[in-house]
Formats: sequence, C-alpha cells, structure tokens
Amino acid sequence: PHFSETLDLTFYGLVNMFEGDFGLGNVRERASLTSVGLPHAGDWLNVLPSHTLGLHIRPAEFVTSVKYRLGVPVYTEAGQCPACNHHSDILGDHAISCGNMGERIARHDSLRDALFAVTQTACLGATREGRALLPDTQARPADVLIPHWTGGRDTALDVTVINPLQTELVRRAANKAGAALEVAFNRKMTQAGEACRREGIVFAPMPWETLGGWHEETVEQVKKLASAQARQTGEEQSEATRHLYQKLSVLLARGNAALLLNRFPNFASPDIDGVE
Repeated sequence: PHFSETLDLTFYGLVNMFEGDFGLGNVRERASLTSVGLPHAGDWLNVLPSHTLGLHIRPAEFVTSVKYRLGVPVYTEAGQCPACNHHSDILGDHAISCGNMGERIARHDSLRDALFAVTQTACLGATREGRALLPDTQARPADVLIPHWTGGRDTALDVTVINPLQTELVRRAANKAGAALEVAFNRKMTQAGEACRREGIVFAPMPWETLGGWHEETVEQVKKLASAQARQTGEEQSEATRHLYQKLSVLLARGNAALLLNRFPNFASPDIDGVE
C-alpha cells in the first residue's frame, strides 16, 4: 500500500545523494552509502509480510525506516529530544542512538530472543543471559550460551548494534565498509574475549549496524544456527537460512523505527506517512 510513497522517497533520497544539500562530498552521506551496501543491509526490504513468521512491519515503521535508510529527513525540524532533552536532528542520528526510555534495550533483546528461539527449536540446550560464567564478576558475556557449539567448546553469542553515523565513527565508516562493525567486534572482544578464553568458552560477538549491515561473524553464526534448526525440523537449509536472515533484519528495522517514532523533537510536527 505504500509503494508510491517509497518511490517518492527513493527519488528524493537519490536527488539528495547526488545533487542536493548533502551530496557525495558529505562525510555522513558517504558513510551511509557505504553502510547500506553491506551484506544483508536490505534484507528487510525483500520480505513478504507474514505475521505468522514474524515478518511484518507496520506502515509507519516501514516509511520511517526507508527515510532513515535513504538519509532524508525523518522529522520536519530539529528540536529537543523528548527522551533525554538533548538536541535531536532531523535525520534521526541522535534518535537512533538515544539510550533513554528503553527502546535500545528492547531492540537488543528482540534480536537475542530470536536467536535463542532458534536454539530451542534446534534442541541445542542453550541458555539465555547466563550468570556466573566468569569468576569474581557480574559480567554476562553470553546473550545466548550454546554448549559444545564451536569445536566442542561452549560458545557465548553476544548481540550488539552500532550506529556507523555517530560522530566518532562516521569518517571511518565513510572510508571503509564495515568499519563500525569492526569497532563493535573488537570492543566486545576486548571486554570479554580473553576472560571467556580462560574459562574455556568461545566468545562470539555478533555486531549489526543500525543501517542493517552484518559483521561476518554474525553471518557465520546465523547460518550455523539456521542449519541446526533445519536438521531438526526437516526444512530445507536454504529456506531456513533465508527466513532467519529476514526475521532478524525485520526485527532490527522495527527496533530502529521504535527509537525514531518515539523521539519526535519537541516543537517539531510529525512527518510520517502511513500512520495507522
């Protein structure tokens, strides 16, 4: 129902990219273009809506996500963020990273829970948010802990989402595809990689970018999970993998949309088409 709106937004976005205010010379625009070319960044755009499979996006979520992806204004004007009272820009760069009000945690948890659900279907004996994995610390490095998953060793999967357009990363993201994903991966490894190794646990960070791109470790672990699920269910492995790619991509897009939709800057009027 929103195909015409999407075409209009696509045209507007391309004009901005090549001729308009933002231009290819703009660092943010170059970073955005680089990021949307990463593996699986556009999977959510190719999904046939299905509530049964969890593959659906509400109209407002879809249009907001397209605007963010294209780098066109999400809001009509900048203003004060209603969640944290800091300045909020029209493109949603602040809103997508704002940690107040819980939507960022909810986005993380939806991805974690989807991965955990696959381990349950695949009968892998996994645990979620396991405690007491590392001695003398309250750290919980495993969003999902899967026994005997990597070379016979327990494996801690750790979900993380990073914004490549944030100030401290945007130049690196503009110059190298996946630079933000590498930052997220290395940061997680520094925090928990060695501690897990000492306990005989394989630590596997799984980074996503807010613009949808996946780190190679994320791709590898998701393919492996889908394969294990297919063995249990009898589903074709290629179908199981495709469905899981799509589901995770949709969940990320919906999580991003929740951040954007709940943060219309104060004194700015909504500019969202297709609101139910």
